[in-house]
Amino acid sequence: MAPPTDTELLARCREKDEGAWKALIERYAALVLSIPRRYGLSEDRAEDVLGEVCVALVKSIAAGQDGSEFAGWLIRASTRATWEAARKDRVAMTPDDMPPLTSAAPPDEMVAALVEEQRVREALHDIPGRCGKLLTLLYFTAPAPADDEVARRLKMPRGSLGPTRTRCLEKLRERLERIQAPSEPS
Repeated sequence: MAPPTDTELLARCREKDEGAWKALIERYAALVLSIPRRYGLSEDRAEDVLGEVCVALVKSIAAGQDGSEFAGWLIRASTRATWEAARKDRVAMTPDDMPPLTSAAPPDEMVAALVEEQRVREALHDIPGRCGKLLTLLYFTAPAPADDEVARRLKMPRGSLGPTRTRCLEKLRERLERIQAPSEPS
């Protein structure tokens, strides 16, 4: 059974379905938190940004948010909340892979890259067991642990990391093919 779409979850949220709200936050919390973290905000401030985005989301749902380009909307809301938090704290850095943090809407290229990253995150969430753990350690842990550390954490021989990674990446590719590509951000 396919997981509910964003549109379905948002409709259920409007009907005060707490399970839908939890599913929506669970699906997108990592995406929202990734933005303030990338700009150098503390973990506490990143959590504050998540809270601000949730407040904005409640208002947006009440105003009729329909789910189209929802990830892009979240990225824009997260970037605005990050800018505001960084401005208040007079803290923020600009990582090499991100544009300068301003009050303007983030560039479409950034939004598209982060939406695609979320798509990979969702596909990875569907991969159980060792494969999911391996790919998360290798590609979603900062800083990425050394191969010896990955082998130790997963209790597997270091020499099997390469072949296992290849099989796991193939599983991820198959899942990505089944997840509909998001529409272009506007």
